[in-house]
Amino acid sequence: MKTIVEIISFTFGLYSLILILLGTPANLLCFYVFKRLIPNRSNATIIVFSYLALVELLIPFTWNLNFATRELIYKRQRVITIKNLEQNSLFTCKFISYSAYFLLQCAAWLKTLATFARCVSLHHDWSIRKYFMKSTIIHRLSWLTIILFGLINLPILIINGKRITRIDPQTNQTRIEILCYQSKFFQFWEILHLLLYNFIPFTLMILCNISIIQHVHQSRRRTQRSKIRSQISLKPSSTTLTASRRFLSTNGSRLSKTLIFISVFFILLTSPSAIFYISLGKIIKRHRNIITMSLTNLATTCHVVSFIIYWVTSTDFQIAVYNFLCCRLIVSQRQQTQITTEEKRLSTLSTLPISRSYEKQKHTRE
Repeated sequence: MKTIVEIISFTFGLYSLILILLGTPANLLCFYVFKRLIPNRSNATIIVFSYLALVELLIPFTWNLNFATRELIYKRQRVITIKNLEQNSLFTCKFISYSAYFLLQCAAWLKTLATFARCVSLHHDWSIRKYFMKSTIIHRLSWLTIILFGLINLPILIINGKRITRIDPQTNQTRIEILCYQSKFFQFWEILHLLLYNFIPFTLMILCNISIIQHVHQSRRRTQRSKIRSQISLKPSSTTLTASRRFLSTNGSRLSKTLIFISVFFILLTSPSAIFYISLGKIIKRHRNIITMSLTNLATTCHVVSFIIYWVTSTDFQIAVYNFLCCRLIVSQRQQTQITTEEKRLSTLSTLPISRSYEKQKHTRE
């Protein structure tokens, strides 16, 4: 039984290392694409995605780094004096715990902000839309979210961590130990963290996604009706305008689909940890480290797979990443549509004087 537990612990530690190795370049690339390469980076949701990528880049370097170091390095030593990375010093205890809670809450609320920004952009009758669509406002709201949760988690830096001295019975020497997460303060803080990281963002994301899905469904119905009407009577001059509108609506539905997938994955992968800490956290004591490590890895996975969601649901993201890797000039579908529309408009204008002069000559001859 002990061997199986060790194998499971080693597997989860290795998985934590994989999350770090895959999540770091993936989120770094997401940040660069959303900040510099993607064509619609002035969009409110895309701006929030850039901040979200930067936060998710740092998340695996907290508890996951601790798990990987403990299972792959410390447990392989013959004489185990330190069991966790947080026991190295009082600074590492405070810094890792503060960063973990702060970054997870930031990621959850930035996803909520992105979902809410998309919901607002779809409802043209909302008065808040004219403020929310300004890039400066979204930048300020993103920074305000980061600073707010940085301040909320400040008590961790003050209360967490305690340095004690113990006498080793074998060597009869005094030894300094760091006790992390041992304060009764964390019994209250875990409940607050579940509210800020799980339940409140869950509720807001679900409500916003319901509104987004309803709007997308209504938009598809309107598009189908317009297609039927255009097939009955379609004017030549409105062809390019109809194609442009159709592309914009398709691009908007893809962005909505991206947000829905992000919300669904976030809810599915972080709910087990919330359910465990609320209902079973005080009951289950045996193999608690393995359960905590597995649930934390599962929650961190939703912050690493964001790159895959962006790649699957966004054509602009695919083109930006592909051209970046191939060192090519980025020309998106939207830019191609604009260029094609402009060329058609110029060609139409250039033929107008010729046709008019030809009609004048024909009328004079007659």
